[in-house]
Amino acid sequence: MRGRRGSGSEARQARPQARTMSDIVGWRALLTERALLIRSEVGSPGDLPGAIFQPAAEMDAQDREQLDRMLGPLAEEALRIVESFALGARSSELHARGRIDAEPPPEFLARLNIILNGLEPVADKGRYEETAPQAIQSELWQLLFKVRESAELAYAREVDLVELDRRILLLLQNIGPLVPADISGAVGADKAQVSRSVKRLLELKIIEREQIRAPVTLTRKGFALSERLTRLADLRNRELTFDVGDRELTHFFSMIEALLDRAVHLYERERSLVQAGEKVSRGNFPLDWAEEARTGEPIVIDRTRIISPLMTLSSYFSRSGALTFKRLTSLSNFEVWVLNEVGMSSPIEWNRLVAQLDRDHSQAGRTIAALIDRKLIIREGGPGRRHGCFSLSDEGQKLYQVIQEASQQRSAFLLAPLSQTDRDLFLATFDKIRRNAVVQLERERAFEELDKR
Repeated sequence: MRGRRGSGSEARQARPQARTMSDIVGWRALLTERALLIRSEVGSPGDLPGAIFQPAAEMDAQDREQLDRMLGPLAEEALRIVESFALGARSSELHARGRIDAEPPPEFLARLNIILNGLEPVADKGRYEETAPQAIQSELWQLLFKVRESAELAYAREVDLVELDRRILLLLQNIGPLVPADISGAVGADKAQVSRSVKRLLELKIIEREQIRAPVTLTRKGFALSERLTRLADLRNRELTFDVGDRELTHFFSMIEALLDRAVHLYERERSLVQAGEKVSRGNFPLDWAEEARTGEPIVIDRTRIISPLMTLSSYFSRSGALTFKRLTSLSNFEVWVLNEVGMSSPIEWNRLVAQLDRDHSQAGRTIAALIDRKLIIREGGPGRRHGCFSLSDEGQKLYQVIQEASQQRSAFLLAPLSQTDRDLFLATFDKIRRNAVVQLERERAFEELDKR
């Protein structure tokens, strides 16, 4: 992971170690060897007109066991695909040339490679449980923190609206009339927050509705204002997606939607556990329900700009994390964050801790004091908070392990729909957007300095 800060609701994790080259090549090598063997074998039933597919010899038992270990339940299907291709290629070669040459023609290997490339994401998904996935919440948080800061500077020169008000305004501009429940789902904010924002926008006569439960829509004033904001939002979106191609962006959106569905599932499940008053023992994060399909309606997302769905994804994942860690540790969102930061860098000096938390000294100080009172954090060093170093007590270390394990399991669940290839593509695009966000923020800060002079 490139950054060190994480959100208060999710622990920072190290990125998993990459798969070894032998693992990556292994299943491909086994399937390639099998295809070459079938192509060259003598007297294959596939040579006879109308014969049913049946290779002359079964795959070596040791090789098959290794393939099963690498691909899991998908090994059988992958093997059948490759064997069918090899028999078909053999028949075509016999028909065209009347013989099977010792060396396969270039097109055989080229087509086989295409088939294996197509199987690679499937293979990665089958192996997914063997690798520890990274927690993406901290990476999302860092990106969105930069985007939000630059947005506040940019939009403040246009209109005096808070972020949620602006997001609702742009959502209605792009999607059309929506009821508050759909708005809440689309922006990832709870219904109370959305209700307050809708009330503000109604009072400003920016939106309107016929009755209390009717969809809200833009007024003429709201439409004019949203047009101004849209032009700025489009410009910011072009800056954030610089060097991201259309096809890459479309694929990125599809992956966000897959992750968002999982994040909403996590949130809905955690909320149901809280409502039921269910307690889970430490280190026992319940994932037996993980593969249950969501029963709710799909979340409406704004695909016109890249940041909106990322904000929604981060919001749902963060909200479910807050519920999870409260249930597992009895700590607040920010207390979990502080405990995790101390655990990751123990012993840690005061100034470094505050810098990593990105909060003011008073808020960090109150939380540190509360954790010390609860005997979860130990302060050592000279008198005064600012001169000490902080580390975890034995009890704090136990909670830290709970946080780490739950974070890893939550991230595993969130990322499960994506193959290793998709995860690599997602992170590559994400890195481009984060790089562009840094440039955008520095420019807005420079404009702000110029305005002060």
